[in-house]
Amino acid sequence: MLEHSQTTRNSMLAIVLGSVLFGYWLILPVVLGVYSDIYGLQEDKLGALASIYSLGIFITTLTSTVWLTRFRRKSQIVMGALLSALGFFLLLQHATGDDLTLLYHFISSLGLGVAYAAMMAVLADSANPTRSFALLFFLQVVIGVMGSLMLTRAVSAEQTLSVVYAGMAVIGVLSALLATKFQEPDKARRVVASQPLRSRWAPSLPILLGLLSILLVFTGDAGVWVFLERIGSAVEDRKLGGNLVSINLAAGAIGSLTAAWLANRFGFLLPMVLAIGLSILSVAMLNLSASDLVLLTASFINGWAWNFGAAYRMALVAHLDGERRFVALIPAMQTLGNAIGPSLVGVIIVWASYSAAYWVVAVLWLAALGSYYPAWKAYQSTNNNRVH
Repeated sequence: MLEHSQTTRNSMLAIVLGSVLFGYWLILPVVLGVYSDIYGLQEDKLGALASIYSLGIFITTLTSTVWLTRFRRKSQIVMGALLSALGFFLLLQHATGDDLTLLYHFISSLGLGVAYAAMMAVLADSANPTRSFALLFFLQVVIGVMGSLMLTRAVSAEQTLSVVYAGMAVIGVLSALLATKFQEPDKARRVVASQPLRSRWAPSLPILLGLLSILLVFTGDAGVWVFLERIGSAVEDRKLGGNLVSINLAAGAIGSLTAAWLANRFGFLLPMVLAIGLSILSVAMLNLSASDLVLLTASFINGWAWNFGAAYRMALVAHLDGERRFVALIPAMQTLGNAIGPSLVGVIIVWASYSAAYWVVAVLWLAALGSYYPAWKAYQSTNNNRVH
């Protein structure tokens, strides 16, 4: 087993690298706004850019249960960071919103997915995984807020893409260099590659329903998230759009802290109902008012509810998954939702309206609650049986 100091160093490296490499997704609404302003891309094309980036992460995350334990984590992170850097370097040379732009986005996201899956395994091996994941989230939020504000206030629209892609390419290379400092865990703590794969891997119905609720919520949330900048810019200018993104991220941090503080004090159902209710309220506010204050408030509520509810959805799946074999599918569901949501909402906006998109998102969230409820009932039944 790794010494405590080595485990701590691994965790801190994973937190830092996981935050900076994930930075592009956090500032993506601002980047999409630039593609719209400079190249005239409509919402369906903008949604496709966001979705293809999520798709690469989804593919590597979904397959990580097969390859994650068969290669050294250090090697995975180095190769993933370099592949991500290659994608962003290609985008620096060519980024006009065409098919090549989609391809280069996909390449960079594949690299991120490989590195991110390995870093999640590193954090899971830490002395306090809950604290490690919390630190990762907060650092991501800080990067997202600072990046969004800098790009919308200190960098012109014409310079934004060059600044972002050059910066992310450099970050990828530096991350690969830092990743060489990782210490490999003891073989006893890893699944030996020569061991046969389990023949029985299909999750139970309650676990499937819990995972489905995560997929549906993230589909709706991602659809709203990537167009926040466009919503603000349609009312005022890029500054308001950037503020909507920043306040959404900041509210997400507060929502996560709230969930950590409340923990299981009110069980798993009431917090989920509250999160879904507030999420629907947020899109209703976006739909009914164009006031700056109302839009900022709606963005805050949306960010808070998204991250507050996420803790309970993931915890429920973890409790249902006694063997901890299917918890690894949670990030796959998140990224699949991130891939579907922007394209779905973008197409609805183009062919109908923003208002129609808000209605569809609200229905997705209600469906998520409907999927979550029987999973929660199964957990309650199992928990009661243990007590008796």
